[in-house]
Amino acid sequence: MLESGKMMKHVEAVFEHGVLRPLEPLPFADKERLFLTVSDQPKPPGDRAKERTWLDCHAREYAGQWVAVHEDLLLSHGENATEVLEQAWSQGVETPFLIHVPPVERDLPFGGW
Repeated sequence: MLESGKMMKHVEAVFEHGVLRPLEPLPFADKERLFLTVSDQPKPPGDRAKERTWLDCHAREYAGQWVAVHEDLLLSHGENATEVLEQAWSQGVETPFLIHVPPVERDLPFGGW
């Protein structure tokens, strides 16, 4: 049983470079202590395969931005995750796939000998 005022939330995350990175913004304060239960079990139907395919094709176009996608449709994008999510909700999608697209790393100039 949860204490009054506390919440439980199920989120999808990616484990990369030794860090769990949630795929959506979380409503917790910076440095708030959380207790996690993790599972590598497959997600039930609705596995977001279409959203991931869309990302594979279009992520570079939105580098450095938050994007909200539903199946193969971009719902919204921008710098502010909350605004992007609210725009997606305003289109009637309750659980859009929200993710921050990393900025494109620029190659260093090559100055051979």
